[in-house]
Amino acid sequence: MTRLQSELERLFRVPDAAAEELALLDGNGRVATLVVGFARSRDWPTVAALLGSLQETLGLPLPAVAVDGKAGFQLWLPLAEPIAPETATRFLAALRRQFLGDIADHDLALLPTASGPERVRRIPALSTDSGRWSTFIDPTMGAMFADEGGLDFEPNPDRQADQLAAITPIEPADFAHALALLTANPPADQGQETSAAHASIGGGYSEPRDFLMAVMNDASVPLGLRIEAAKALLSAG
Repeated sequence: MTRLQSELERLFRVPDAAAEELALLDGNGRVATLVVGFARSRDWPTVAALLGSLQETLGLPLPAVAVDGKAGFQLWLPLAEPIAPETATRFLAALRRQFLGDIADHDLALLPTASGPERVRRIPALSTDSGRWSTFIDPTMGAMFADEGGLDFEPNPDRQADQLAAITPIEPADFAHALALLTANPPADQGQETSAAHASIGGGYSEPRDFLMAVMNDASVPLGLRIEAAKALLSAG
Protein backbone atom coordinates (compact mmCIF):
# COMPACT_ATOMS: atom_id res chain seq x y z
CA MET A 1 0.00 0.00 0.00
CA THR A 2 1.32 3.44 -0.91
CA ARG A 3 1.63 6.21 1.68
CA LEU A 4 -1.15 8.16 -0.02
CA GLN A 5 -3.52 5.21 -0.01
CA SER A 6 -2.71 4.59 3.65
CA GLU A 7 -3.64 8.19 4.53
CA LEU A 8 -6.84 8.06 2.47
CA GLU A 9 -7.83 4.91 4.30
CA ARG A 10 -6.92 6.33 7.71
CA LEU A 11 -8.91 9.51 7.27
CA PHE A 12 -11.68 8.74 4.81
CA ARG A 13 -11.97 4.94 4.81
CA VAL A 14 -11.14 4.69 1.11
CA PRO A 15 -10.99 0.90 0.66
CA ASP A 16 -8.47 0.57 -2.17
CA ALA A 17 -6.42 2.49 -4.71
CA ALA A 18 -8.83 1.60 -7.54
CA ALA A 19 -11.80 3.36 -5.92
CA GLU A 20 -12.76 6.44 -7.94
CA GLU A 21 -15.23 7.73 -5.36
CA LEU A 22 -15.25 8.15 -1.62
CA ALA A 23 -18.30 7.07 0.37
CA LEU A 24 -19.35 9.72 2.89
CA LEU A 25 -21.46 7.16 4.76
CA ASP A 26 -20.25 3.94 6.35
CA GLY A 27 -21.83 0.52 5.92
CA ASN A 28 -24.39 1.32 8.62
CA GLY A 29 -25.65 4.46 6.91
CA ARG A 30 -23.87 6.80 9.33
CA VAL A 31 -21.84 9.80 8.16
CA ALA A 32 -18.07 9.28 8.31
CA THR A 33 -16.89 12.34 6.38
CA LEU A 34 -18.29 15.85 5.90
CA VAL A 35 -17.42 17.90 2.82
CA VAL A 36 -17.94 21.63 2.31
CA GLY A 37 -17.52 22.56 -1.35
CA PHE A 38 -17.11 26.04 -2.85
CA ALA A 39 -17.86 26.26 -6.56
CA ARG A 40 -15.87 29.45 -7.17
CA SER A 41 -12.13 29.69 -6.62
CA ARG A 42 -12.44 33.45 -6.09
CA ASP A 43 -14.24 32.70 -2.83
CA TRP A 44 -10.92 31.71 -1.26
CA PRO A 45 -11.13 34.58 1.31
CA THR A 46 -14.35 33.01 2.60
CA VAL A 47 -12.73 29.57 2.67
CA ALA A 48 -9.77 30.97 4.61
CA ALA A 49 -12.07 32.69 7.09
CA LEU A 50 -14.02 29.46 7.60
CA LEU A 51 -10.80 27.56 8.26
CA GLY A 52 -9.97 30.04 10.98
CA SER A 53 -13.45 29.79 12.49
CA LEU A 54 -13.41 26.00 12.53
CA GLN A 55 -10.21 26.02 14.57
CA GLU A 56 -10.39 29.20 16.65
CA THR A 57 -14.13 29.47 17.30
CA LEU A 58 -15.24 25.83 17.25
CA GLY A 59 -12.04 24.17 18.47
CA LEU A 60 -11.91 21.63 15.64
CA PRO A 61 -8.76 20.28 13.99
CA LEU A 62 -7.73 21.58 10.59
CA PRO A 63 -9.70 19.85 7.80
CA ALA A 64 -8.08 18.61 4.61
CA VAL A 65 -8.18 21.41 2.02
CA ALA A 66 -8.41 20.63 -1.69
CA VAL A 67 -8.87 22.32 -5.02
CA ASP A 68 -11.53 20.44 -6.94
CA GLY A 69 -9.95 20.35 -10.40
CA LYS A 70 -12.66 22.58 -11.83
CA ALA A 71 -13.06 26.03 -10.35
CA GLY A 72 -13.34 25.76 -6.59
CA PHE A 73 -12.27 24.44 -3.21
CA GLN A 74 -13.33 21.66 -0.86
CA LEU A 75 -12.90 21.18 2.88
CA TRP A 76 -12.91 17.53 3.96
CA LEU A 77 -13.75 16.91 7.63
CA PRO A 78 -13.07 13.29 8.65
CA LEU A 79 -14.87 12.02 11.75
CA ALA A 80 -13.20 9.63 14.19
CA GLU A 81 -16.63 8.09 14.88
CA PRO A 82 -19.48 8.19 12.33
CA ILE A 83 -22.58 10.21 13.24
CA ALA A 84 -26.26 10.00 12.40
CA PRO A 85 -27.23 11.69 9.11
CA GLU A 86 -29.61 14.05 10.88
CA THR A 87 -26.78 15.19 13.17
CA ALA A 88 -24.57 15.85 10.14
CA THR A 89 -27.36 17.85 8.48
CA ARG A 90 -27.87 19.89 11.62
CA PHE A 91 -24.16 20.65 11.92
CA LEU A 92 -23.76 21.66 8.28
CA ALA A 93 -26.88 23.83 8.35
CA ALA A 94 -25.66 25.63 11.47
CA LEU A 95 -22.20 26.06 9.95
CA ARG A 96 -23.74 27.59 6.84
CA ARG A 97 -26.00 29.88 8.86
CA GLN A 98 -23.22 31.20 11.09
CA PHE A 99 -20.25 31.44 8.73
CA LEU A 100 -21.36 31.15 5.10
CA GLY A 101 -24.30 33.49 4.76
CA ASP A 102 -22.63 35.43 1.94
CA ILE A 103 -22.35 32.38 -0.34
CA ALA A 104 -25.27 31.62 -2.70
CA ASP A 105 -26.81 28.17 -2.43
CA HIS A 106 -25.77 27.25 -5.98
CA ASP A 107 -22.13 28.06 -5.18
CA LEU A 108 -22.00 25.91 -2.05
CA ALA A 109 -22.16 22.15 -1.44
CA LEU A 110 -22.74 20.77 2.05
CA LEU A 111 -22.31 17.02 1.87
CA PRO A 112 -23.82 14.60 2.44
CA THR A 113 -27.36 15.93 2.04
CA ALA A 114 -30.57 14.22 3.03
CA SER A 115 -31.26 13.39 -0.62
CA GLY A 116 -27.66 12.68 -1.66
CA PRO A 117 -25.11 12.53 -3.04
CA GLU A 118 -23.54 10.11 -0.61
CA ARG A 119 -20.28 9.87 -2.55
CA VAL A 120 -17.70 12.33 -3.83
CA ARG A 121 -14.90 11.89 -6.32
CA ARG A 122 -11.64 10.97 -4.65
CA ILE A 123 -8.66 13.30 -4.69
CA PRO A 124 -6.35 13.55 -6.54
CA ALA A 125 -8.18 12.95 -9.82
CA LEU A 126 -8.22 14.36 -13.34
CA SER A 127 -11.28 16.40 -14.27
CA THR A 128 -12.45 15.60 -17.78
CA ASP A 129 -14.35 18.91 -17.82
CA SER A 130 -11.38 21.19 -17.16
CA GLY A 131 -8.39 18.98 -17.96
CA ARG A 132 -6.92 19.89 -14.57
CA TRP A 133 -6.18 17.75 -11.52
CA SER A 134 -7.80 18.04 -8.13
CA THR A 135 -5.30 18.01 -5.29
CA PHE A 136 -4.97 18.42 -1.55
CA ILE A 137 -3.12 21.62 -0.75
CA ASP A 138 -1.36 23.41 2.07
CA PRO A 139 -3.97 25.94 3.28
CA THR A 140 -1.36 28.68 3.40
CA MET A 141 -1.07 28.34 -0.38
CA GLY A 142 -4.79 28.67 -1.08
CA ALA A 143 -4.56 32.17 -2.53
CA MET A 144 -2.37 30.79 -5.33
CA PHE A 145 -5.44 28.94 -6.63
CA ALA A 146 -7.79 31.93 -6.45
CA ASP A 147 -7.93 32.14 -10.26
CA GLU A 148 -8.36 28.43 -11.05
CA GLY A 149 -9.21 25.30 -9.14
CA GLY A 150 -6.64 22.72 -10.11
CA LEU A 151 -3.23 21.67 -11.38
CA ASP A 152 -2.13 21.17 -14.98
CA PHE A 153 -0.16 18.07 -13.94
CA GLU A 154 -0.72 15.05 -11.74
CA PRO A 155 0.10 15.76 -8.08
CA ASN A 156 3.04 13.94 -6.51
CA PRO A 157 1.55 11.09 -4.40
CA ASP A 158 4.11 11.45 -1.61
CA ARG A 159 3.43 15.15 -1.30
CA GLN A 160 -0.28 14.42 -1.19
CA ALA A 161 0.40 11.94 1.60
CA ASP A 162 2.39 14.61 3.44
CA GLN A 163 -0.59 16.98 3.30
CA LEU A 164 -2.94 14.35 4.70
CA ALA A 165 -0.52 13.15 7.38
CA ALA A 166 -1.07 16.43 9.23
CA ILE A 167 -4.86 15.94 9.37
CA THR A 168 -6.54 14.57 12.49
CA PRO A 169 -10.10 13.16 12.46
CA ILE A 170 -12.61 15.00 14.63
CA GLU A 171 -13.15 13.23 17.94
CA PRO A 172 -16.75 12.77 19.17
CA ALA A 173 -16.32 15.11 22.15
CA ASP A 174 -14.88 17.86 19.96
CA PHE A 175 -17.68 17.48 17.43
CA ALA A 176 -20.32 17.61 20.16
CA HIS A 177 -18.71 20.75 21.60
CA ALA A 178 -18.61 22.43 18.18
CA LEU A 179 -22.24 21.53 17.47
CA ALA A 180 -23.26 22.95 20.86
CA LEU A 181 -21.46 26.21 20.09
CA LEU A 182 -23.10 26.46 16.67
CA THR A 183 -26.61 25.86 17.94
CA ALA A 184 -26.50 27.44 21.40
CA ASN A 185 -27.54 30.95 20.34
CA PRO A 186 -29.08 32.53 17.23
CA PRO A 187 -26.79 34.83 15.22
CA ALA A 188 -26.42 38.25 16.84
CA ASP A 189 -27.71 41.38 15.16
CA GLN A 190 -25.23 42.37 12.46
CA GLY A 191 -25.23 46.00 13.56
CA GLN A 192 -24.43 45.05 17.13
CA GLU A 193 -21.68 42.70 15.95
CA THR A 194 -20.11 45.41 13.83
CA SER A 195 -20.13 47.91 16.68
CA ALA A 196 -18.54 45.37 19.01
CA ALA A 197 -15.91 44.54 16.42
CA HIS A 198 -14.98 48.19 15.98
CA ALA A 199 -14.67 48.57 19.74
CA SER A 200 -12.46 45.50 20.18
CA ILE A 201 -9.98 46.26 17.39
CA GLY A 202 -10.15 50.00 17.34
CA GLY A 203 -6.50 50.94 17.76
CA GLY A 204 -2.92 50.02 18.51
CA TYR A 205 -1.76 49.34 14.94
CA SER A 206 0.72 51.60 13.18
CA GLU A 207 0.72 49.62 9.93
CA PRO A 208 -2.43 48.96 7.81
CA ARG A 209 -1.30 45.39 7.08
CA ASP A 210 -1.04 44.62 10.82
CA PHE A 211 -4.54 45.95 11.35
CA LEU A 212 -5.97 43.88 8.47
CA MET A 213 -4.25 40.75 9.76
CA ALA A 214 -5.75 41.34 13.19
CA VAL A 215 -9.23 41.74 11.72
CA MET A 216 -8.93 38.63 9.53
CA ASN A 217 -7.72 36.45 12.43
CA ASP A 218 -10.10 37.73 15.11
CA ALA A 219 -12.86 35.14 15.51
CA SER A 220 -15.07 37.71 17.28
CA VAL A 221 -15.20 39.92 14.18
CA PRO A 222 -18.20 39.35 11.87
CA LEU A 223 -17.40 37.09 8.95
CA GLY A 224 -18.13 39.77 6.35
CA LEU A 225 -15.50 42.07 7.82
CA ARG A 226 -12.94 39.26 8.01
CA ILE A 227 -13.54 38.44 4.36
CA GLU A 228 -13.05 42.07 3.33
CA ALA A 229 -9.81 42.20 5.33
CA ALA A 230 -8.58 39.03 3.61
CA LYS A 231 -9.44 40.48 0.20
CA ALA A 232 -7.53 43.65 1.02
CA LEU A 233 -4.48 41.67 2.07
CA LEU A 234 -4.59 39.61 -1.11
CA SER A 235 -4.80 42.69 -3.30
CA ALA A 236 -1.91 44.28 -1.43
CA GLY A 237 0.32 41.30 -2.24
